Amino acid sequence: MGNEAIARGALESGVRVVAGYPGTPASEILTSFVSYPQVYVEWSTNETVALELTQGASLCNQRSMAVMKHNGTNIVTDFLMHLNFTGVRGGLVLISADDPGGNSSQNEEDTRILTHSYAHLPVFDPCSSQEAKDMVRAAFELSESTELCFVLRPVMRVCHSRTMVVFEQPLELNRPAEFINDRSRFVMSAVVEKSAGGQMRPVVRHRWLNQKQVELQALVETLPFNEIELGEGGIGLVGCGIGYTYCKEAEDLIGRKLPILKLGTLPLPRAKLLAFAERVDTLVVFEETEPVVERLVKEMLFDAGKQVRVLGRSAFLPSEGELNDGIVLQALARLDPTYEKFIPKPFPFSVNAPTRTRTQCVGCSHRGLLHALKLVARKTKAVVTGDIGCYDAGSFPPMELQSTIYCMGASIPMGNGIAVSGLGQPVFAIIGDSTFFHSGLPGLINAVHNNARLVVVIADNGTTAMTGFQPHPGSAENVRGEQVRATSIEKIVAALDIPVQTINPYDIEETIAALNKAVQHPGVSVVVASAPCLLYARGRGEELFTEHTVSVDPEQCNGCRVCIDFFGCPAILFDGDKASIDQLTCVSCNLCLDVCRRGAIS
Repeated sequence: MGNEAIARGALESGVRVVAGYPGTPASEILTSFVSYPQVYVEWSTNETVALELTQGASLCNQRSMAVMKHNGTNIVTDFLMHLNFTGVRGGLVLISADDPGGNSSQNEEDTRILTHSYAHLPVFDPCSSQEAKDMVRAAFELSESTELCFVLRPVMRVCHSRTMVVFEQPLELNRPAEFINDRSRFVMSAVVEKSAGGQMRPVVRHRWLNQKQVELQALVETLPFNEIELGEGGIGLVGCGIGYTYCKEAEDLIGRKLPILKLGTLPLPRAKLLAFAERVDTLVVFEETEPVVERLVKEMLFDAGKQVRVLGRSAFLPSEGELNDGIVLQALARLDPTYEKFIPKPFPFSVNAPTRTRTQCVGCSHRGLLHALKLVARKTKAVVTGDIGCYDAGSFPPMELQSTIYCMGASIPMGNGIAVSGLGQPVFAIIGDSTFFHSGLPGLINAVHNNARLVVVIADNGTTAMTGFQPHPGSAENVRGEQVRATSIEKIVAALDIPVQTINPYDIEETIAALNKAVQHPGVSVVVASAPCLLYARGRGEELFTEHTVSVDPEQCNGCRVCIDFFGCPAILFDGDKASIDQLTCVSCNLCLDVCRRGAIS
């Protein structure tokens, strides 16, 4: 897997400290270090903590790596915009894994904009697992020689693809940790630098970063990640990262060599680009997802006085979603109709498969919580704001509960805003345990401090379940399974001097009663729905329920479909007339017993 290759590259580079926050498509990178005791590894409270921690290790001359998905890179932007000015000591690599197409994310974005266009840090964009590993090795070396944090930006298809990778012997750096005070560099503050003629320190450090761009521009011309491949025709393909792989796949389908400029770095190799442009009439840039390289290519060609047509994501190719070899072939065919014969025909589907919406697993405690919350919200005409986690599936049919889902931690402040808007309706904000530790607490404190009126529902299943059961500050074990101090959500909330109730979400009546009590409170009230994640518990050999047969009495069932259309457990089937239980998937959680109004399920 590409993620394992990235981890291997860091291991071979002598990395000493690795920290991150789980998120697809990057999660497997960090867990790959668990079996290597020489590497300190942790799941941090959030991505900012992870990057700040790894920079601390870098200042002690140790190689370190921060791991996150693109949403996490958004969160670290503040620290990143100071890290770029100070630079690093020990090699520091930031892994920012993007998810074009939003396959496992609430958005799609291109973090090359944040990390390079905005922060002016060097970025490597790998096309394969092997190149991802090679780039990590190069990034650590170059990070130390340039004193800059290097960014590796793999996309989902690189992270989750499996290819052959050549291993190399890990470096044994054995560096002693050493901290050297250099306040003029590492204390970022609005102070006057006498040694720089009285200029402000931010200006001095900004000039340092700008000078590094000249160094980087010369450096990228020598790297093996940018190459010119000669071929036939006047259409030159510019393949950036995974875009290069799609260009090569299209080339294989055509059966002859095409002119291809392989690009894997930002800054771009200006000399190679201009040399390639001399050989073709038109350049088509394949990159994911924004036209970052396309615009830079146009700028470089304009400055050089080159009259070459440049096409790409800005207008010619789809401006959103993932690329593939079919899109490459379609682009070629638009410019030259002789390529149309190579476009693969759509595969005919003979079966009209029904669509599936996102839902919780069979037996998930969140389903009981969401069902109870739905009943209370409908009765009180409440607005429910949502957050990021397994429970966000409650916004889809049949629950259709949460009305908003944005990013981690947004549920409570958005609920606060609705509460103070004058709407006059109750507000529930639902957030998970890991998300609460990640970014939920500031919003809760703000709501309490400003006398807001809303109910915060914390879905506590004891793990970061949606991304692979990673531990969080509320867990009693760390990533290596070692015993650590677990932080109590209830104690944190109690310290704010607001009401908090802890309930078992498998008890729907208890949950409804707690929610009804909370919504009557004139200020902020918290309900913690605490029950282990079923899949996580089973993976540890624990059974949450006593196994028994749950069934539907066909004499009592009148086919009202409440269990299907209102509750939506995948283990409940409907044959068009009556409900039944799928015994292969039912886990005997008994939640459905409280849902049926006629008592037909037992």
